[in-house]
Amino acid sequence: MLAAKLILILAGLIAAAGLTSPPAAAASGPAPPGKEIVQIACDGLGPIPVTVQRGDNANGAGQIVDMKGHGMPVQNTFTLIDLTTSTVLDTEVTTTGQNGHSNQPATHCSGVLLESYASDYFGTDVPLGVAPTDTVQLTLDALAVIKP
Repeated sequence: MLAAKLILILAGLIAAAGLTSPPAAAASGPAPPGKEIVQIACDGLGPIPVTVQRGDNANGAGQIVDMKGHGMPVQNTFTLIDLTTSTVLDTEVTTTGQNGHSNQPATHCSGVLLESYASDYFGTDVPLGVAPTDTVQLTLDALAVIKP
C-alpha cells in the first residue's frame, strides 16, 4: 500500500516522488519546475529545505536549498500514521546501499513529508477503519550521504 503511494507521493532528501498537497517548507521562493520542496532535519545541519524531483523522474538525490550541497540515499523508513486514531497504517524500509559511498559517513535525517486528510492522500480508496476526514501523516527517518 505505502510502496505504491511513495511512487506518487514524495521522499525528502533521500528519495523522491510527487505530493498531493504542498509540504511544509521554509525556503525562499517556489521550487524549480518538476520539483518539490520538503523541510527535513539532519544531524549536524539542523532544519534544512531540500528540493527533490517529482514522480517517475526521481533519482533519489535531493538538493539543499539556499546553500551548496546535496544528499544521496542510503536507507529510508517511511511511516504512514492515522493521527486521528493514533494508528500506524504502514511502514516501509528501503535500502539503496552506499554503493560508491561506502567509505563516507551517513547522516541521520528525518521529517514530516505530508500531513493531510485521508481522502486527499488515498483518494476514494480509503482503507477499512480509516475515515476520509481522518488526518494522516507521512514521516521519513533516513540515512544519507551529504555532499557539499
